[in-house]
Amino acid sequence: MDPELAAEAGGRLEGMGLDVRAVHGDGARGHEAGEPYDRIIATCSVRTVPPAWIAQTRPGGVVLVPWDSPWFCYGLLRLTVDGYGGASGFFSPHSAFMLLRGQRRDLLIYRDVVRDSHVPKESTTRLSPWAVAGEDWAAQFAIGLQLPHVWRAWHENPDVEGVDSRLWLADTDAISWAAVDLDERIGDHFTVWEHGPRRLWEAVEAAYGWWCEAGRPGPERFGMTIAPDGAHVPWFDTPDNPVPVLL
Repeated sequence: MDPELAAEAGGRLEGMGLDVRAVHGDGARGHEAGEPYDRIIATCSVRTVPPAWIAQTRPGGVVLVPWDSPWFCYGLLRLTVDGYGGASGFFSPHSAFMLLRGQRRDLLIYRDVVRDSHVPKESTTRLSPWAVAGEDWAAQFAIGLQLPHVWRAWHENPDVEGVDSRLWLADTDAISWAAVDLDERIGDHFTVWEHGPRRLWEAVEAAYGWWCEAGRPGPERFGMTIAPDGAHVPWFDTPDNPVPVLL
């Protein structure tokens, strides 16, 4: 979308002796002049695959795109186009790119979600917030597929007595939120605060429980089917076994 940057890139490619045609524009719209393509490779993450990428790829062609959910940016989706307006394929792990510009949401927990007038419901949980939003990338990937409208953020040292860090959750419409306090001195239960019509932490517990019961699978056991109408349906092992989408 930056013509000067595109011209510089094209000049460098030419200077290296590479026979590459460089164009600039909104990548989400693809490039109709060159279709149909055998392969489309994205170097940005998406939360939904732009319809143009499927429409401009020949039947049997491949769309390769890094995946992102509001919960966690992780995974690489390899789609095979079916020729009827849809596509399907498996994920792979170990990929993370900047999110497509048109799919970004500028949400901040204190500016957009939490209000002084909110009176949250207090409860406790035995599920550590670190288990669902720590270093287990496979767990976070699976939770993101099940909760495509929930995002999270860590608040380190929140200046609350007895709380080392706090995990914030909110839905992308900024109506419901939850917070879970992590105290390193107490490892068997954690305080939960929830506000709004959706009980987000309950949904996280259900998503994590489903993943554990499934054997704690990695991204390579999951896939995605994109219907001609644009609907995105995640599945586990086979397209006939859809992943439960909880929110």
